[in-house]
Amino acid sequence: MSVLYVTEQGTTVHKLGRRLVVRKLGHVIETVHTFNLEQVILFGNIQLTAQATTFLLQEGIDTVFMGTGGRYRGRLVSGDGKNILLRRQQFRKAEEESFLLDIAQRFVRGKLNNCRTLLRRHQRQRPNDEIQTALLRINHSIRALAGTRSLDEIRGREGAGAAAYFGCFPRLILQEGFPFGGRTRRPPKDAVNALLSFGYTMLLGTVTTAIQVVGLDPFLGSLHAAENGKPSLVLDLMEEFRPLLVDAAVLRAINRRQMVPGDFLYQEDVEMPAELAGDEPPAREDYPVLLRPESIRKWILVYEQTLRQRVLYPPLGTQITWRQVVLEQARRLARHIKAEEIYEPFVPR
Repeated sequence: MSVLYVTEQGTTVHKLGRRLVVRKLGHVIETVHTFNLEQVILFGNIQLTAQATTFLLQEGIDTVFMGTGGRYRGRLVSGDGKNILLRRQQFRKAEEESFLLDIAQRFVRGKLNNCRTLLRRHQRQRPNDEIQTALLRINHSIRALAGTRSLDEIRGREGAGAAAYFGCFPRLILQEGFPFGGRTRRPPKDAVNALLSFGYTMLLGTVTTAIQVVGLDPFLGSLHAAENGKPSLVLDLMEEFRPLLVDAAVLRAINRRQMVPGDFLYQEDVEMPAELAGDEPPAREDYPVLLRPESIRKWILVYEQTLRQRVLYPPLGTQITWRQVVLEQARRLARHIKAEEIYEPFVPR
């Protein structure tokens, strides 16, 4: 399966037979056959013709709209109402407090275990006291999960583990020019946070596709509270994949100089995005750090290379790509909801 990313501003996506053609000012930039095309992701000022829109809906090709800075805007949704029986079971389970607590614990345990895996890899290569301390705190949070009796307690253990993890994150960055003072989301205030936020948005798209393929409702989760327009189940399932699919990719891209400080627009270089502007615009130091438009494709390539890496997946007894792992975990979650098996987060050995 493949993904079409369109990042060139001012382009239009046309349909030609069973191909999608990306054009700008009459010139063809890219042509993609839709055989095995799983997803189309459009960044910023990109137009879809009516014919292309209809075709994407008919073929069930997930189409995602994002801002130029990587902020999720929405997606094309067809009238497909498949797997209604699974969704009915999902909504029934959402009324069972014991089920919600159990599955939320599993999501957090998967995330913290994978945070620990990432830190251990770096600790073996470059031992550091701060990393060792963070590992001890994460271990404590994992052990304490078993005694939690509410979603708030589970979120508290997740928060403590994440604080320890990101607290030592600067020790994992080996190149100069990438200061990291902690996780800042909206807006990202440094280049590392800009990569993390952009990567998490792309991961959200990957996980959403998997959730929709198996037929679950993406808006009804457990760990993340249900709110209008919030894909809570997607955010739940994302947790175990954040460290190894995004955080690890960010570190590789920086430490191997695939991304350099010049790939970013800093506070002094950018205009305030329209979605952040208001009656009282924030101070200049609160402006976001953004990827330069020409550097977005570089980061997308790093992320896609990560998804194409193969890893041993014990439930199948073979190696599959990370993109397939995400789909298989969504299927396992569906079987867990149907009481056909117990969901276990994926923690590679």
